Amino acid sequence: MVILLLLSLYYVDQPYLISPGHGDFDIQLRFGPTGEILGFFNVSIWNRFSAGISYGASNLIGAGNPEFYEIPGVQARIVAIEEGMAIPQVMIAFDNQGYGGYDDGRYLIMSKGLYFQIGKRFGYTGVEFIPSIGLNYCFEDENRLDAFTGLRTVFGNTSALNIEYSPNFGDELDQDKGYLNISLQIIFYDEIFFEFALRDLLDNSPGNLQLNRMIRVGYASSF
Repeated sequence: MVILLLLSLYYVDQPYLISPGHGDFDIQLRFGPTGEILGFFNVSIWNRFSAGISYGASNLIGAGNPEFYEIPGVQARIVAIEEGMAIPQVMIAFDNQGYGGYDDGRYLIMSKGLYFQIGKRFGYTGVEFIPSIGLNYCFEDENRLDAFTGLRTVFGNTSALNIEYSPNFGDELDQDKGYLNISLQIIFYDEIFFEFALRDLLDNSPGNLQLNRMIRVGYASSF
């Protein structure tokens, strides 16, 4: 499989079950609603362990003053159990990068915080399915437990379709429907991708952010 599909950090917003190999790295830019731009850099320092950093701002594109995030985001992922013939992959990770505006100690879409994720690959002729499910403990907004799930369907080495859902338990800003997102990822030269996403298909966001759009571009390689 191409490197970028192994290192792509997220289905859309929810963490993707990566399999880091020593020396793999990726760079990504995410363009979201309200003029949000986020940059990500991730590198696999050892087999089964990767670390990354992210930073950005909301309202960076458009009118008004940009609202830069107070601190950079940090990502760290450890594959606790490697996938086998009948064994799923188990990952323990941390990610404090959320999305949207940052106010009163939280992002609009809160970060995962500390999370546990399990999943497995299923391959058929020219198609691969990569589902996973996870539990997380977010340290924003007085702390809370949440869950998430995702499915990536990979078509050869040319494209991938992602769908994900998080119930978003205990968030006073949402409509108690959870966040359902989908995206299509197009792959060029096995190392570059372009992704277009439709987010919040259940109209769970506050205000005019329901059914919003996101674009992500990325490059992945190894050294």
